[in-house]
Amino acid sequence: MRQAIPGSTAMGTARILLSAALLAGAVPMHPLQAAESRCPSSSGRFAVWGAGVVTTSKTPTARLMEERWLPGGQVEGLLVERLGSEERRSAYRGQRRITNNCVAVIERQLPWGIDRSEVVLDGRGRPVYGLIRTEGRVISSSWLPMATGRCNSANLNGLVVSRQMGLSQVQGGWSPNAVVQREQWKDGRVEGLALSSYGADSETARYSGQLSLNPKSCWGTIQETDEKGRAYNYSALIVNGRRSNGARGYLYLQRDPGDLTVGWLVRD
Repeated sequence: MRQAIPGSTAMGTARILLSAALLAGAVPMHPLQAAESRCPSSSGRFAVWGAGVVTTSKTPTARLMEERWLPGGQVEGLLVERLGSEERRSAYRGQRRITNNCVAVIERQLPWGIDRSEVVLDGRGRPVYGLIRTEGRVISSSWLPMATGRCNSANLNGLVVSRQMGLSQVQGGWSPNAVVQREQWKDGRVEGLALSSYGADSETARYSGQLSLNPKSCWGTIQETDEKGRAYNYSALIVNGRRSNGARGYLYLQRDPGDLTVGWLVRD
């Protein structure tokens, strides 16, 4: 129990009354304003990768996005998405808002409808992990900050490694696969080693390939061929790092209809 200071009772009461009067006269803070003061929303450029399932049809899905968070709550970006064997892509615009739980709610306007996701923020207001909880869809995503500026093939020069999980179409259904890779990049050319597991089957194979970047973009395509002559095709997004350090790595989404794989390949 605190000990009272002699002669301080009246002064303390006056302070309490004055504080109460100031609080009573203050303008109430809107819940969203309060949330924003506790949970800052960061503007910037982000690379996003995610996977899940459309539960109504039991169709696996995976996606890549490059998204810009603009001042004022606007967003814009490019989405590439696999739905089973099919692929679709579109540029988009949308809005974001911050809830009092430090969650960003994003609504993107796409040709096939509204895409709504919820993303938890870190202490600096940057998106980290997200979900799409729209009825009939279960999709989780990871977010990576990207530096501004264009990309070039040399950004990936050096060693790149990955661990990925995916699906392959087998007898009309989808069966899980897992792959780890070790790659050497040089000005858009890649030489790599892949260790793969396809249920009862497994293999170790070397491969080579080429990255073709779209003009003035961090997006491109990768075409690879393994030592047995099998071809693999991917949509790729270079995740730009600081200029002095090159790229952080790259994301890819497989384009071959019989394989559905999304991966984050990290540059050493």
